[in-house]
Order: sequence, then C-alpha cells, then structure tokens
Amino acid sequence: MRPLLFAILLACLPQFSAAQTADHMLGPVDLTTPENAVYSLMRGMYQGDADMIDQVMLEGGVFRRALPDGQVTEDGLSNWKSWVGTLDVGTAHEELFSVESMQYGNLATVWAPFIISVNGKIANCGVNTMTLAQTDGEWKIVFGMDTPAPKDSCHSFKATYSTP
Repeated sequence: MRPLLFAILLACLPQFSAAQTADHMLGPVDLTTPENAVYSLMRGMYQGDADMIDQVMLEGGVFRRALPDGQVTEDGLSNWKSWVGTLDVGTAHEELFSVESMQYGNLATVWAPFIISVNGKIANCGVNTMTLAQTDGEWKIVFGMDTPAPKDSCHSFKATYSTP
C-alpha cells in the first residue's frame, strides 16, 4: 500500500519538481514552453555547457542584475556564459522553485526564485525573471534579470519565500 501511495504522491507533484533532479539536469535543451526553456538554461549551467546557453538565448539577448543598492548591472551574459564553460558537470546547480509563468501569444515572462549551489554548497539565492519570445515554434530568452537575496538568508530562503 505504501509504495502505491508514494507513486500517487509523486505523480501529483508539480512538473517543475521533476526538473530539479540530477537526471533531468542532464537532459537536452527543451524550448517547447517558456518554463522548459528557463529550465534548459539551468541545465546548461549544470552540464557546464556554454553552447547550450546559446541555444536557449535569442541572438542579442541580455542578462542584468538588480542590486540591493538600486544599481542595475550591465549585460552579464558573456561573463556568465564564460564561467559556465569552465564548469564540470554537476559543479553548479541552480534550483528553481515557486516558478510562475505568464503568456500572451508569442510573449512570456517566467518568475523563478532560485538557490544556487556550487560544489555542493549554497552560494547565492534570489529571484530570476526571464522574458521570452516564441520564434519558429521555439521559446527563447530575450532578457533575463535577477536580484540576490541577502546571503545569510539563503539557507532558509526557500522555506520563507512568499510570492509578491
């Protein structure tokens, strides 16, 4: 009876929970939905595959960061992509949770709180927001922005996070 109950519980969990497992982090790029495109970006980081990042980003796409002091950084995509290219598989893992998506036609926004671990230790946490466009039947990230939470809150960030 217990194995059946466990299997039913697993089947009822949100689709996003499965994307957090190591097996799914080794999968290919999936641009079929805005959420899958964002998960593919994280998969590229997990795999240390900078080319995967290029597959997920629309040409000319940018990343910025909203800092706690109100400053907004310039495009950090090339630096981040270069760092990803130096990673071994599994070195960095960005867990997304409480993911929310809005879509109208070929435009979508994905709100994705995160906790990132490097070498198994929590390195940062905060919130990502990605703007995506569907072109040629594929969802690609046009613009990404994140903001960090205080580092001393990262161990409890997921438990205390509440949507705005």
